[in-house]
Amino acid sequence: MKNIKAIIFDFDGTIADTMPFLTRIAVKLITEKYNVSKEEAEKRYLGTTGLDFASQIGIIFPNHPYNSEVVSIFELKKVEGIFDRPVFPDVVNTLVYLKKRKIKTFICSSTKYEIVMEYCKLRGIDSLLTNIFGYKTGFGKYDQINFIVRELSLEPFEMLFVGDSLKDCDFAARNKINFIGISRIFKTEDFQKKGVSSVNNLKDIIKILK
Repeated sequence: MKNIKAIIFDFDGTIADTMPFLTRIAVKLITEKYNVSKEEAEKRYLGTTGLDFASQIGIIFPNHPYNSEVVSIFELKKVEGIFDRPVFPDVVNTLVYLKKRKIKTFICSSTKYEIVMEYCKLRGIDSLLTNIFGYKTGFGKYDQINFIVRELSLEPFEMLFVGDSLKDCDFAARNKINFIGISRIFKTEDFQKKGVSSVNNLKDIIKILK
């Protein structure tokens, strides 16, 4: 890890403390529209996090007639409340440290680019990041990471992706770069089953890099 020259951070649940908020919206919609229990709705939603919500619903309820309506409502509710959610307490200090170390930092996300960019500006962290990416049609999280990898022309061992979902681990693996999980919505044991390490917060990332 001492050779790391660039770190890509997931957005929701890693930089922004938004997952409890988003989970509440998703679970409410799923239980209301698909006649699924609250426990099952949460399990299915969290199990597909890392993907954009339309893809999540498409996986959970393939070709269901309510899907388009549910996705539209979710995205509307998301915009209404996401800008009130804080960044995690250790985000700013971590980004400041990495900038001083001249380690390039990026955000990638399954949340729409416009939302991620506005959020970062409102929280004053845009100036601490090398670049910010977010979801656009045909440009999901895997594509964003792949773009960063190609643009930087670094070796895989020189790059690190930090995310809070198991799908994030898959995105890193497909791009052949290092991955560390943040144990928030998933436990250390869940990441271990995927064969990767995890930490409890971003401050631990600094300890690993020292």
